[in-house]
Amino acid sequence: MTVLAAVLPSLGLAGSAGAGATAAEADPLVVHIDALTAVLPRRGSIDISGTVTNTSGADFTRVNLHVISSASPIETARSLAESAATPAEDFVGPRVTDDGTFDTVDVLAPGETAEFAMSVPVDLLESTGEPGVYWIGVHALGDTTPTRDRLSGVARTFVPALPRGDDSLEAAVILPLRGRVWYDAEGRVGGTERWARWLAEGGRLDTALDTADAAAGHEHTWLVDPAVLDALHRLTQLNPPRSLAPDLTVPGQEPPAPEPEEQPAEDGTASPSPTPSSQTLTPPTATPGEDDAEEPTAEEAALAAAAQAWLDRFRVSTTDRTVLSLPFGDLDVSAAVRHRPQRYDDARNRSAQVMAALEIAAMPALAPENGVLSPEALLASPRKTTVLMGDAVFATPATRNSTVRLLKHQVVLTSTGAQSGGPAPTRADDPLAMRQRLLSEAALRVGEGSKAPVVLTLPSGWGPEDAGALFAAFDEPWLDPVSVAEVADRSATGVRSSALVYTEEDAEAEMDAANFLAADRLAQSATLLEEVLALQTTVEQQVGDELLVTLSQQHRARPRLAQRSAAAAREHIADQLGSIRIEPIRKVVLSSDAGALGATLVNGLDQPVEVNVMATSDGDMTLKGPGLRRLAPGARSLIKLNADADRPGVHNVRLAVTSGSNVFLGSSARFPIRAAEVSGLIWVVMAAGAALLLSAAGLRVWRRVRGRDDAPEPDAAAEEPAERPHEVTA
Repeated sequence: MTVLAAVLPSLGLAGSAGAGATAAEADPLVVHIDALTAVLPRRGSIDISGTVTNTSGADFTRVNLHVISSASPIETARSLAESAATPAEDFVGPRVTDDGTFDTVDVLAPGETAEFAMSVPVDLLESTGEPGVYWIGVHALGDTTPTRDRLSGVARTFVPALPRGDDSLEAAVILPLRGRVWYDAEGRVGGTERWARWLAEGGRLDTALDTADAAAGHEHTWLVDPAVLDALHRLTQLNPPRSLAPDLTVPGQEPPAPEPEEQPAEDGTASPSPTPSSQTLTPPTATPGEDDAEEPTAEEAALAAAAQAWLDRFRVSTTDRTVLSLPFGDLDVSAAVRHRPQRYDDARNRSAQVMAALEIAAMPALAPENGVLSPEALLASPRKTTVLMGDAVFATPATRNSTVRLLKHQVVLTSTGAQSGGPAPTRADDPLAMRQRLLSEAALRVGEGSKAPVVLTLPSGWGPEDAGALFAAFDEPWLDPVSVAEVADRSATGVRSSALVYTEEDAEAEMDAANFLAADRLAQSATLLEEVLALQTTVEQQVGDELLVTLSQQHRARPRLAQRSAAAAREHIADQLGSIRIEPIRKVVLSSDAGALGATLVNGLDQPVEVNVMATSDGDMTLKGPGLRRLAPGARSLIKLNADADRPGVHNVRLAVTSGSNVFLGSSARFPIRAAEVSGLIWVVMAAGAALLLSAAGLRVWRRVRGRDDAPEPDAAAEEPAERPHEVTA
């Protein structure tokens, strides 16, 4: 485990850079090797050149620069890893002081940098020339004025000495494209200022393509997180927020077909122009009209143009190259398999969709950034997945092969030694330092008679200006560049699963269970929003992208930031659902124990919705709602509810807006309803009044009949009708 402990801390860029910077700050003379004979020749000279910088506040005079070398070779990869971890001030070999073998800078002022170049016969070096790896470096000594102190600085690296023969070895270099991606609460790609820096000349993404250009003459492999490409695509679209618009690929929701444009045909007549067909990263959705669209700012337009230029250049760089596709968002697969295996399936499927939409042929891959993968994650991976793991994952070297059969999977072992780079005080990821480490690892395998290719995964974000210095390693006739696909096709050595080391510390480094819980809650919010929207949308897919990036291994160092990102998106969706509201009723009085009441339902979204209103009371009143209601965008609708009280008096009622499955959306209204009481005395009085009324009517009828019988006979004159005035009937 010594090698594992020594190598793994140096895999990150921050750690390797920090070690070099600390040592450099301690030296008043900082030496950097720019060029070096890659392999120790058996005869002739070794050439070395570079720069020396005065970091002190005093002038240096007579600065002499001498080549240093070790005597005995390093013969194993384990010993090489231990040597690379030695402190910068440790002695590794004596100086060569013969005349003509060193360079001198007469005066070096504070902050000044001078160049040096030396050619030293190999016979004058301390090294024996036996096969293996030797220390090689430059030691600078200078006098300061006026104290005349003798101060120094050193730069060290490795140089291999090959055994005699014509043996050669294959090497595969992997260029990673991975990094933290996140979205803001509204679904936009977050940190656009950072993306602008990455895309600018000399930025992380720009130098990644520069590295590919430097390797263009040699076989190499891309290792890509499709979430990075998807984010760049979103930036080309001016970084829109999460859309609630209908999915136009759903039957019945298609946009109207555009009128074909007339183009002159060869014979001079007009003919319709062909409609271009292109696949998009997300299903197309309805967008506002041109009159509703806001003009982009200069910064947004510049970022969109830079992202598009980068994507175009990336497509060219992947032509005829092996491309490995990580699970979307660079998912922490070991954690996902432990907490939510479905997220691993989601991430694999989404990656395949993105790469297909970009028309980039890619192979699904699994490659933890630290090279360590849990056995459960390996077992959960499909057989066709290209699995990359660091060769330090075994307690003891289980094999010298680079392709192993582990838990029924074909696994390619990457060289953690080559990835860890060179020794301090120079930056571990310095191009020349990494080149020499790669050559040294390869030379040791040749010396052992091994034919196992060396697989080097460059550190994430690696892309110095002189990246070509690394790929100069393939100018050596004994080192042949190959792709990872070729390495994976080699015959594999079976390794027992018990040899795989996955410690408690490795498990503790995984993403927290709280992150997966936050992602689940966000997914539930998206599902609820999709249910409420009347037309089918891509909300769940959009939110699926957002939650997957919160489960990335890139967030391992700061998992709570990812949790807060998921919580912010969930809160925004909750606000959208809450904008579908019920307007409160101040007070309702029923004239009896039953009746109807009204309320207003408001759709605050710009899309049609289907919602329900759930009515509840204190238990002594029954309320029946209107059922599922569909509201147009921004619409207000009056709803009617029927109330039936079991007792008179005041009843507390609550109306809540819910989905069709009766999930509360966030808006509710509470108000009292008074059911009026009709007493029994009133009913008695009303009955008595009715009886009295009937009696009076009967008595009047009897009296009229009796009076008609007692009346005298009318005379003849009375029978003559009298003349009546003219009547007007209204």
